[in-house]
Amino acid sequence: MSYDLYFYKRKSSSLSEEQVKDYLNKSNHLVLEENGNQWSYHNEETGVYFGIDLNEPNTDAEEIEIWDSFEDYENLNFCFTINFIRPNFFGYESFPILDEIIDDLDLYILNMQDEIDPDNPQKFEKNYLGNQWIVQNERLVKDNFETFQVDFYSKENSDYIWNYQFNRNQLQDNLNEDIFVAGYILLKNINDGKIYRICVWPNHIPIIIPPVDFIIIQKNYKKFFRNVEESGLVSIQQIESKLGKYFEDFECEIPNLKVVYQESADKIKNEFNDLKIESQINDFGNLISLDRLVNVKPQ
Repeated sequence: MSYDLYFYKRKSSSLSEEQVKDYLNKSNHLVLEENGNQWSYHNEETGVYFGIDLNEPNTDAEEIEIWDSFEDYENLNFCFTINFIRPNFFGYESFPILDEIIDDLDLYILNMQDEIDPDNPQKFEKNYLGNQWIVQNERLVKDNFETFQVDFYSKENSDYIWNYQFNRNQLQDNLNEDIFVAGYILLKNINDGKIYRICVWPNHIPIIIPPVDFIIIQKNYKKFFRNVEESGLVSIQQIESKLGKYFEDFECEIPNLKVVYQESADKIKNEFNDLKIESQINDFGNLISLDRLVNVKPQ
């Protein structure tokens, strides 16, 4: 199931197919696929993706009547496609990029899923398409929840994780100190079926941690003259109980972050290595990719 939008221009416009292709090729957001006719967006941090395809011109008379018979508009044969049955943040991230493309190229959009005018190319107000996709996506999620076997996750938590992951690399790049900005991993517990927020903390290094339920700690220490390496899940309750005094609030645009600075990291080696590993990942649950989350479920 996908939400498809078709690119048109006014017949009076000089915009050509080659100009559109050149614009897409130069985009900082898109990657040209090997076939030369598809441009893809994929953010590995957030799991968000969409595509723009260049289609062959219509030759069938019936198709020409549907797609190419507008008095004032010419079909450019490009189509934007984003999947349904996705978390809402797919819309937050994707449609600002589409809006930028539309504005820069002065495009008109044929939106056959539009409730007001599905039959004509038009200009849409800012955020209209993104908001429409969210509404239709939520409706389709409710209708197809069992069929697609997706995982419900609250919009509040889902939005926070998306915002953090979307800005994580920039946060890392802007730091003046050598501090690791931990990323999110989601695990679905084998026993209770709940989704838990996880991040990794290697060898008690300086770290920024978002709100989580468990931390995968990675120990490396000497015992009886040999190197010992251990890793596994430790609950945030155990972390806070034993190491909480070393965490400080980290002030930035993303709320509720905690940081262990270098000075504290140098002090906690023994306490860190004394943390009790409570479970291994494979015993605890299964990894959940962000694109498998949905923010609504049937009543």
